[in-house]
Amino acid sequence: MIEALLKLNLSGMVGSALLRELRRAVDLAKLDRLSEAELRRVPGVGPITARAIRHAPDPREEIALAARHGVEILPLDDPRYPAPLKTLYDHPIVLYRRGEAVDVPAIGVVGSRECTDYGRRQAARFARELASMGVAIVSGLARGIDTAAHRGALEARDGRTIAVLGSGLLRAYPPENAGLLEEICRRGAAYSEFPLRTPPEGVNFPRRNRVIAGLALGVLVAEAGETSGALLTADWAVEQGREVFCLPGSVENPLSRGGHRLIRQGAKLVETPADILEEFPVFASLVAPATSLTPLERAVLRGRKKCSTPEGIAAETRLPLAAVERALDSLGAKGVS
Repeated sequence: MIEALLKLNLSGMVGSALLRELRRAVDLAKLDRLSEAELRRVPGVGPITARAIRHAPDPREEIALAARHGVEILPLDDPRYPAPLKTLYDHPIVLYRRGEAVDVPAIGVVGSRECTDYGRRQAARFARELASMGVAIVSGLARGIDTAAHRGALEARDGRTIAVLGSGLLRAYPPENAGLLEEICRRGAAYSEFPLRTPPEGVNFPRRNRVIAGLALGVLVAEAGETSGALLTADWAVEQGREVFCLPGSVENPLSRGGHRLIRQGAKLVETPADILEEFPVFASLVAPATSLTPLERAVLRGRKKCSTPEGIAAETRLPLAAVERALDSLGAKGVS
């Protein structure tokens, strides 16, 4: 059956809706023996689609290529196929994966390719802190916010991250992130629904975005202009019943406008990872102590992850030493270490 599903995927014309029609109308095990005329009798299959299926590349070559490069090919009924995607109406009919399965809850972090230093810093901070608490970070390997999110997650001890590509897994895009992709596959996984050598064509990225949203419990838009593809990921998240979060930005920055629009439409404004985690019961044990902290205490707690002395924390956070010492006493009284 995997060969039949791969052939349909390699045709570039069959999604999950049409696959359902094909399953009802024909025996996929006999797909290679069906003529174009027989395929055209299936509802939704026209002459162009029938021709594409008949003349799709040999799936056995794709299987052999995947094996040579350590890529697994996962059909929907494979237990390794990510469970969150199985509930999507328009799920990928097959998934290609490099790396190990990431079986912990995930949060997506997305945003503009042409981001500011603020957006890059905050994407990395949120990803790093979430990953340090055992939350996987999902993003799209693109320049800008995506790259910052992946790298932030990898900075955390045992941090795990998932890259979803808008190209085949043998066509890393952008090319300068090929090394990052290798790091991700050692500490997490990379997924694509596109055949292995598929180039990064523009039409692929909206489909990639729905997989990013589908793998995550919620999506954080770190920084996005009014036409950013990150807004499409947010739309997919809403459609799939996921939560959407946004970082506020400067009103003088055009790259804040997309996120601010999402906030006006109901996305949750967030300032710390705890603001995200508190929305999900599965993370209750991670955020219970943090939700009672003041902004000053949270800042000092973040600083303490890098520095062990009050003086070092004051330098790291740029807070007065006296304020840092008071916050440390308060954190001790609250039992936060």
